[in-house]
Amino acid sequence: MTSELRNIIDESYSVFSKYDVTIPLDICTECCMTPNQESELAGMSVNQIPFELLYEYNTAAKTDLPNIEEFKHFLPRFLELTAELKFLHHSAELILSRFEYYSIEEWTVKEIEIIQNYSKELFKHFLSIYPIPELEKIDSIIIMLYKAKVDMLEILREWRTVINRSSLLHLSDLVCGGFKGANNDTLSSGFADGVISKIVFDWLNTDYGLADLKNQIEEIIMDPKELGEWKLNELNWTYEKLNELDYKRNN
Repeated sequence: MTSELRNIIDESYSVFSKYDVTIPLDICTECCMTPNQESELAGMSVNQIPFELLYEYNTAAKTDLPNIEEFKHFLPRFLELTAELKFLHHSAELILSRFEYYSIEEWTVKEIEIIQNYSKELFKHFLSIYPIPELEKIDSIIIMLYKAKVDMLEILREWRTVINRSSLLHLSDLVCGGFKGANNDTLSSGFADGVISKIVFDWLNTDYGLADLKNQIEEIIMDPKELGEWKLNELNWTYEKLNELDYKRNN
C-alpha cells in the first residue's frame, strides 16, 4: 500500500466513525452468514474485522435497499483491505458494488472527496502492479471503481502520470483484449454497462496525451525480457494505436 492510500484510509476511519450498526444487520443469516458471525461483525472494531468475515458479509444476500449507515460503518475496512490487494468478492468488479444501492445525494461532500481521492490513488497503485493478483485485468479494476460512482474520466487520466513497465502492459491489455462487439467498443467484462464502456472507449480514442507513451512502449519492445511472442505482438498493436492518436493530434 502506498503512503497516499494509507493517509486517505486513515482519514476515512475518522470521517466514517460517526456511523454505527445494530443487530440485525442487513444480511441473510439463514444460509449466507451465521447469527454468531453477525454478532461478531457488529461488535468488532472496524479496523480489526478479518478479511474472511468481511468477505462473507460482502457476498451475502441482502435486501433490495440495504441500510446506508451500515455500509458507511464498514466502508473504511473495505477500502483498507482492497488497498492491501485482498479482494472482498469472487469477482473484482463487484468488490464495491454496494455503492450501486445509493444515490450520490446520500453522501456528504467530504465523503465523496475521500472516495474520489481513494479511487484515484488505488487505480495508480494497481497500474504499478503487473500482473494483478488473482490474474485480474485492469478493465476489472476500472469497472470496480466505476461502481463506486466516482469521476472515472479523472481517474483514467492518471494513466498518463504512471509511466512504468506495469502501467504500459496494462494499457496493452486494455487495447488488445479489453473490448468486444462488432465495433470493438464494448468492454469485454459481463459486469460492464454501456456507460462505462463509452467512457473508456472515448477516452482511449481521444486522450491525445496517451500518444506520449509510445516511446516507452517501444523501449519495452526493444528490451522485452521475459515477455512472450503474443504479448510482444500486443505491444506492437498498442504502439500502432498510439501512433494513430499522435497523428490525430497533429492533423
